[in-house]
Amino acid sequence: MLFVITVILIVICIGIYIGFIFSEGKDERGQAILAKSSQIAFIFILLGFAFLGLYHQLAHPTVEQLFNMVYLWMLIVFAANSVSILVLQRKM
Repeated sequence: MLFVITVILIVICIGIYIGFIFSEGKDERGQAILAKSSQIAFIFILLGFAFLGLYHQLAHPTVEQLFNMVYLWMLIVFAANSVSILVLQRKM
């Protein structure tokens, strides 16, 4: 169930990203927004990697729990990218 929900939300986030690329991503302002949002998403990739490593070492999760953590991690990365695009689009 978690997989289905995360896939739906990730598809929405990717739609926001691709929609922005085709509508405004070609000019300098759009490139700046994409660069900044990618930097923000990369921070969540690093934090998620560190958290996943600590979670694996300290909690000894099952394989299913690890899969669920990766699903949530990827959702957070894509959501951070999409939300930062929407916020920066209004700010810049």
